[in-house]
Amino acid sequence: MMKLTTNRIPGHYDGRRCFVHARACAVDRERLLMTTQLLDVQGNDAFSGIFTLHSEDGGESWSRPVQDPAFAPQDAGNGLIYVPSDAAHLFVRSVGADLCACHQVYYEPGGLKPVFGQKRLCTYTTYDFQRQCYRPIQTVAMPSAFRYGAAAGSAQFVENAPGEVLIPLYTRVNDWSHMLSVVMHCDFDGQTLTLRELGEPMECSSGRGLYEPSLCRFEGRYFLTLRNDDYGFCTVSRDGLHFEEPRRWTWDTGEVVPTYNTQQHWLICGGRLYLVYTRRADTNDHVFRHRAPLFMAQVDTGRLCLIRETEQIVVPERGARLGNFGVAQVDENFAFITAAEWMQPAGCERYGSDNSIFVVAVDGSR
Repeated sequence: MMKLTTNRIPGHYDGRRCFVHARACAVDRERLLMTTQLLDVQGNDAFSGIFTLHSEDGGESWSRPVQDPAFAPQDAGNGLIYVPSDAAHLFVRSVGADLCACHQVYYEPGGLKPVFGQKRLCTYTTYDFQRQCYRPIQTVAMPSAFRYGAAAGSAQFVENAPGEVLIPLYTRVNDWSHMLSVVMHCDFDGQTLTLRELGEPMECSSGRGLYEPSLCRFEGRYFLTLRNDDYGFCTVSRDGLHFEEPRRWTWDTGEVVPTYNTQQHWLICGGRLYLVYTRRADTNDHVFRHRAPLFMAQVDTGRLCLIRETEQIVVPERGARLGNFGVAQVDENFAFITAAEWMQPAGCERYGSDNSIFVVAVDGSR
């Protein structure tokens, strides 16, 4: 029997800025490290510094958010600045390290919207638990074929073996109007990522292609879910590098799941695989891209579809979008879902949102 326990961190919305991208690193069932990023709601994806906060009691109480200098805006050297963004985590248990991947968003100084077309580097950092801060951001050296760079932000990645990780990436084909996804196999010693090999690229003709992929390993296979403008896509692999042709997410009834243009993430609990996602529903037309509430449903791993009768709401809809959320897997029976209320568009607070961060413990061991 799965048990959900929800804790809520009070909102920090001041009418101009709010926290978004709330994602956690779970050391164990009690110790959590979370990053979250400031957004200026007067702009469009106008991000600034990333903050950290901690919990020692399974998410019931939290330290106050503190800005981490590793994620401070940097001079890009071409008249622009870049801000590390979309931080995502994996606690790599074989080396006892929080591996945090992100990517850069470029702005003109003082700008309130990104400058697109810049090369995105595959960047990461690790947490220094003694000093309680992140180490300087590093870059994975990518092959020359990745002339436009690659991004690993907002992903889920896998500890494949001791000292090895699989990280899904996306890159652009010509400009950022069309993207493809690929999984990279890296060595990781607790502080440094070294590329070992790359899998086969995956793409589709719909919308801007396939991007913001998330990966998990379950019962000896690797499952990948991918964002697309029009649908959510999924695929499966035996080795984590070479995947079947991606297909649209469907219910077990055969109908297409009405999720689109946002992330989905995996969760394992009680010997079952689940997908956490947002979708169109009967009551959420007022939410940007229908990105709230957060739903969770069991995956039929044989047919690679969602079992509709298992669907449940795991984070409520209060007017604000929840799409840039995270799942932190602790063990095969326990995980945390984290989601911040993104306070756009203006007026979403009239439905009750206040930029709260929800922390949901999912326990299948009882």
